[in-house]
Amino acid sequence: MDSQAQTAIIALCILGMLDVLFGVVNAMFIQHDFSSHEFRAGLIRKLSNLGIVVMADVIDAMLLGGLELGFQPVLLTITVSLALMEMWSLLEIYAEMHPEISSAEWYKMLLRSKEGLHKGDE
Repeated sequence: MDSQAQTAIIALCILGMLDVLFGVVNAMFIQHDFSSHEFRAGLIRKLSNLGIVVMADVIDAMLLGGLELGFQPVLLTITVSLALMEMWSLLEIYAEMHPEISSAEWYKMLLRSKEGLHKGDE
């Protein structure tokens, strides 16, 4: 595993831990609605994300077969995508903690773009 991939995985782990920490703080102290079921489900999602990262590393090893490109394309793509999801989650939690952000035009634009992405899932 190259240094870029290691850095991306470490960043993903840090973002995941921050997401869990902020989610717990938000649920307990802001929303006053902590649910152990939701907490467990979130932790399971985080663990499955790590499983996907391991799978991407294996796929890169199979595809590249010892070929040195200087980076691992599948692993970096998956890791960066998951890191962007974690950052979005942190932004949503932050907006719940600070309702004044919810009325900001840049936040509304991000919500519209997220809704547009989910319309394609239907």
